[in-house]
Amino acid sequence: MQAYYSSGYRRFFRWICPKSGPEKCREFLKREGFIFNRVPEVPGAWVETGAPGGLGASLAWYFGFIYIQDLSSMLPAILLDPAPGNVVLDMCAAPGGKSAQLSEMVGDDGLVIANDPSRDRLGILRANLERLNVSNVVSTCYAGQEMPQGIQFDCILVDAPCSGWGTVKKNPAVTRIWKKENINPLVVLQRRLLYKAALMLAPGGRLVYSTCTTNAQENQEQVRWILSRSSLKPSSRTGDLLMQSGLPGLDSPGAGMLCMEGKQAGAQSFFMAALEKPLETAGVQESIGLKPPVTWERVEPGDLVKNMPLNTWLYAFSDKVFLVPDAALPYVERGLRVKGIFAGRIKKPGFVPGPRLRVFLEEKNSHGYQAREIQEVHALVSGQSLEYCLQPEYKMLPFYWRGLPLGWLHHRKSRIFWSDK
Repeated sequence: MQAYYSSGYRRFFRWICPKSGPEKCREFLKREGFIFNRVPEVPGAWVETGAPGGLGASLAWYFGFIYIQDLSSMLPAILLDPAPGNVVLDMCAAPGGKSAQLSEMVGDDGLVIANDPSRDRLGILRANLERLNVSNVVSTCYAGQEMPQGIQFDCILVDAPCSGWGTVKKNPAVTRIWKKENINPLVVLQRRLLYKAALMLAPGGRLVYSTCTTNAQENQEQVRWILSRSSLKPSSRTGDLLMQSGLPGLDSPGAGMLCMEGKQAGAQSFFMAALEKPLETAGVQESIGLKPPVTWERVEPGDLVKNMPLNTWLYAFSDKVFLVPDAALPYVERGLRVKGIFAGRIKKPGFVPGPRLRVFLEEKNSHGYQAREIQEVHALVSGQSLEYCLQPEYKMLPFYWRGLPLGWLHHRKSRIFWSDK
């Protein structure tokens, strides 16, 4: 790890790949000239070690096969460690990297509810979820401390607003904006979020509280505060992670807590705490069925869509269609206002998928446009059109690179072109 730091690495990132296509995704990035390696100390982490340009300008990023994320920022989801099938609340989710990470961990039978109180940040969150094609995630817009009563979650991540002192290398202004004498509003907000999360955590569940600050008042003192006012207990999961990772700069300042000294690993400084609710503190949450609200209009996927994600369905709201997991419906019935990822629109004669929704594409399909060279993909993304005759003429055409699903091309008058709108 120290070698990456001393040699001037570019960026850390994670793969967001089709289950059967990780090797194709890596080849896709390699064809653009990028060099990258695993980071063995952090599950799922990779580091760019050579590049022709910015990783954020790569086709792999553009099509949602990678998410660029600081190494420290990957740790809270790993510490939370939800089981397949769990329902997880990401209370302060934007821009969405941790939600996407959690979605992979809970699998097709699980659900991630990605919440953010800011309308502006919510737009960024939803755009990222659509680009990444995470179909088992829904988004909500609540002040975290004011989420509806009577709902519980198997796991909760509170990646709280903070002074950001751990990001000072990247954002030097944070120490001027958040001086010690004016962080009291942050401390109050963090406590409200923690207290609400403790109430919503199901018996036997785990809560992770994290910040990107080095300020003990926002970190260790907040953990001690919630432990003294709730049934939560420190989790042994922190000790397990500390022993397993061998990550430079990672240490424990107390029971259930971890601190990341970012400089040693070439990452941001970070704080995390894992807390658990004993099983005997409450009864089991009442089970509710999977019926959607009567006002929701269910949409048939139509002939174009050959591969619907498991345990999901399409719902139309006006002319827009969203992909909503079945696991979200009990929470909707309890009063939670959710939105799935944007899936497309209703146009004559029926449902037309959004260009980024590669989850609707079969991974082995002879129908569609198969780009053989990376230059073809660059040309289409750059606005060029290509001649392509197809009868009957479909409005949208599946788009692949050597069998790797990319999305949907527009097909008009014997020509194909890419537009992400």
